[in-house]
Amino acid sequence: MDSSTKKKLLDAEAIARYDPFSSHNNIRVTATYEDGSGEGELIVTRESLNPHGIVHGGCLAALADSVGGWTASSAQHRTCVTVNYAFHFLRPAMGTNQKIRCRATPEKTGRTLSVYHVSLTDDEGLEVATGNFTFFMMDKRLNGTTPERLERTADES
Repeated sequence: MDSSTKKKLLDAEAIARYDPFSSHNNIRVTATYEDGSGEGELIVTRESLNPHGIVHGGCLAALADSVGGWTASSAQHRTCVTVNYAFHFLRPAMGTNQKIRCRATPEKTGRTLSVYHVSLTDDEGLEVATGNFTFFMMDKRLNGTTPERLERTADES
């Protein structure tokens, strides 16, 4: 990413009001960028782990879906829903990690469909999963607001 790309921070408290699923599961979208990309994280807790002490695959998929969806919404100032995804687990995300980070990058931003590539990394920067998500872009406000009202630039923080 170009260092001149302007970062937009998302208001995590405002998002939590509209996305209780992510909040409940310790998923947080941390930033979006003017180039349409975004970042987020999963705070690993005991409840995030499967019986083998590895971050549950469902937690990783939920992280990718949430970060990809909020990033797509922020980029186009419209809400969206997931219509399809392919997800690849590359190595175990061990439960000793404190956070799993997700980066979402647009492959295609369209009027109806947007496609995002996601990459998840552990505390050591090792890629643990990747995927592609397709979102249906809606012309709908989010419970009385729009995604751009959930943003502030890094200069405002």
